[in-house]
Amino acid sequence: MSEENEKNLTPNGAGSRKRAFILFAFCTFCVVLLVARLVKIMLFDYSKYRATELAQVIYQDTISAERGNITDRNGIVLATNKTSYRIFISPHDISSEEQRQQVCSLLSESLNIDYDTIYKQSLLTDYYDRTIGRNIDEETAENVKKLTKDNELERVIFFEETYSRIYPYSTLASHLIGFSGTDGGRYGIELEYNSKLSGIDGKIVGVHTVSGGNVPYKYSTYIDAQKGNTVVSTIDYRIQEIIEKYLKECAVDHEIISRAECIVMNPKNFEVLGMAVYPYYDLNNPTTLPSYYDKRIEEAKNKYGEDSEDYQKALSAMVLEMWNNKAISETYEPGSTAKIFTVCMTLEEKLSALTDTYYCPGYHYVSGVRISCNDKNGHGLLTLAGGLEQSCNPTMMMLANLIGKDRFSSYFSNLGLDSKTGIDLPGETSSIYLSGAQMGPVDLAVYSFGQRFNVTAMQQISALASIANGGYLMTPHVVKEIQDENGNVVESFTQSIKHQSFSTETCRTVSKVLADGVVSPNGGSNNAYVTGYEIAAKTGTAEKGTDGKYVVCSCVAYAPYYDPEVIVLFIADSPTKGSLFGNYIAAPYVSKIMSEVLPYMGVEANYTQAEIRSLQKTVRSYKGYSISSAVNSIENAGFKYKIYGTGTKVTSQYPESGSTMFSEDGVIVLYTSDTEPVYVTVPNLIGKTVTEAEKILKKLNLNIYIKGSADSSIVINQSMAANSSVPEGTIIQVSLGEEE
Repeated sequence: MSEENEKNLTPNGAGSRKRAFILFAFCTFCVVLLVARLVKIMLFDYSKYRATELAQVIYQDTISAERGNITDRNGIVLATNKTSYRIFISPHDISSEEQRQQVCSLLSESLNIDYDTIYKQSLLTDYYDRTIGRNIDEETAENVKKLTKDNELERVIFFEETYSRIYPYSTLASHLIGFSGTDGGRYGIELEYNSKLSGIDGKIVGVHTVSGGNVPYKYSTYIDAQKGNTVVSTIDYRIQEIIEKYLKECAVDHEIISRAECIVMNPKNFEVLGMAVYPYYDLNNPTTLPSYYDKRIEEAKNKYGEDSEDYQKALSAMVLEMWNNKAISETYEPGSTAKIFTVCMTLEEKLSALTDTYYCPGYHYVSGVRISCNDKNGHGLLTLAGGLEQSCNPTMMMLANLIGKDRFSSYFSNLGLDSKTGIDLPGETSSIYLSGAQMGPVDLAVYSFGQRFNVTAMQQISALASIANGGYLMTPHVVKEIQDENGNVVESFTQSIKHQSFSTETCRTVSKVLADGVVSPNGGSNNAYVTGYEIAAKTGTAEKGTDGKYVVCSCVAYAPYYDPEVIVLFIADSPTKGSLFGNYIAAPYVSKIMSEVLPYMGVEANYTQAEIRSLQKTVRSYKGYSISSAVNSIENAGFKYKIYGTGTKVTSQYPESGSTMFSEDGVIVLYTSDTEPVYVTVPNLIGKTVTEAEKILKKLNLNIYIKGSADSSIVINQSMAANSSVPEGTIIQVSLGEEE
């Protein structure tokens, strides 16, 4: 080959080698990248891709945990569950259009659910689980199960056992218990203790087959659900019933337009024994407004139109108001119940004695402003004690001037009125008041009798309970303990004293004044009187706003005043019918509540001679009366009755006409036709207190007549010998005196 030709070939050969090298380098680079990618996937991203792989073949179902119960202090169940079912379908496993229509028809007819709604779900064939119905009751679910089996649809229609929350007593303690939804507790104890009640959901972990079906359940892993704990509340079912009965009675009788509330508490440990706000609502149907709202609903309908958005907003606002626990989340002006604080401050600072006198002309001037007394004609000359008993505003204003705004504000804080109580319920709000630095002379004056500052009912009763128990402020609470599903206590509430509001001496002195005011003819709280019990009480009437159109009537009472077992605060917000004062609107219902709660709690009655005389009544003759006429007459006389026989007229009675007996729980036994008397054995009453003797005889349908001194209230003699046999209704006379 010529030199020229060789020169021509050289560049081409070098180019080939260069191209080969580039190709080799590129391939090597790709291999390195691929290896690096594989290393990354296999070593560093293994967990990620493994999880993705498992997610494609593993499915997981939730086993709902059963929510824990809520009970009263004695174990009565107030919130529990019933078994229900979630019914769902597997669209992926529907084999034909004919089967699809069969499934939709069966479920639509059985569950009363729109066919088209179910059909749309059945078309989602990528899914194994589409819910058709929730909270299906057992009877309905069993019927669907049978139809599913009869039609060989077990691979398409499925059932999951769930729980529905139910409240056995419907409206009882509704604002205290609250309710729960699919996302847990919504209000009250249900919300506050949601984490304790919820339990822990279980799981079923299974695997899909290659074809997309499920591996049989026997190859699945089950993780059992753990039931929620039981919350044992401090409330007493019976006490709650009593306060709700009289709260409703007051609201209806006096046409209250801004709701009414009542709290009953043990002042020794601040356990809430009952709490209610009227109107109550049905915990099983919490969005249904009670009849109390009918007038407002009609007004909203007329104003906005039933189909308008504004009308729906008005309804929603009413529902939210209904759910709201007024006792802790709304404030009010306490009125004259706050005079207790002013007198305590005065005595604690030794600024005045109970016997010091103050003159009330019916008003008092403060910084040139005339402020009226509740008695426009004036009380005249009063002692400090008389000023509290008769609820005199000028007396309180003069005391406040002695105390001064700084000391007043300091005691206000010491009573816990400037901060939340810390009660274990959601939604507690704060008070509205002026501190000492902000307070002017007029503010101080009206604060002295409970106007122009706002507190919650819970703050007020807590402050008053500290005076009732000798000066010790604590944290109120509504839950006593937490139990597991086996009844073992896993958590309990331990009470501690925050601090002392006033000295025990001051508290005892003021409590005696309040008790004297209840039995005094001129006392401003005499309608809180309960026969046989020494009750300390104070009423309050506070004007709302500046126009004085509406008032808040309240009454606080505790008994026995010297060693109280119970304290009650009753508030009627904006009554529109009757004499609009606390002593006439609130106090009578406090008296009724106390007359039932105190005996129920085992607090002994201690009757005075005057009370015994007033309660001894003569029995009239009912022979020949129709049963209805006799019953009406007996009830009007203040007695109870029991009827034996099925006749329409009374043929005999015990006690006989002309007999005298104690009217408290006295019973008249009526017989009709030829019914023979029912005999019982007379118990031994010697050494019993008069209250114990009453209770024993009451259980046997026997009556008591009390004779002798009531100073000791101990039975030293009885008219009928123990173990003798007498007809029901017979009067047993007991003599009282000192035990030898």
